[in-house]
Amino acid sequence: MKKISMFEPGNLEFINRTALTLKPKQPFYDWLKNIEPDEDFSESLQDCDVYLLPEYEDLKQMESWLKKHFDKLFIEQLNNWYMDETLWPQNRTLKMFKEWFEYTLSTMVWDTETKPIEKE
Repeated sequence: MKKISMFEPGNLEFINRTALTLKPKQPFYDWLKNIEPDEDFSESLQDCDVYLLPEYEDLKQMESWLKKHFDKLFIEQLNNWYMDETLWPQNRTLKMFKEWFEYTLSTMVWDTETKPIEKE
């Protein structure tokens, strides 16, 4: 029997979530360099984080979610580097979040794997 590739049309499963992809921009890098001037963070900051959000039908709903939760995401990103809150920028705003992070919102999330998703 021929093994079916999961990338053949109709073989992917839709996940009932939307996705936020987050990547640090120059101000985030500058913040890190201010704390540790001799460290090279450039390679580490090439990776993106993906957050699964509730299932939304359009980007407007997702933007509304982001307006309510941007600071939690901001804190998560800062905390991933330094747990000392005194090092974090204060008075974080949505405008600042958008200056510090490049992000994309995706309403279509597909699972390319056959094994179940595991949470840790």
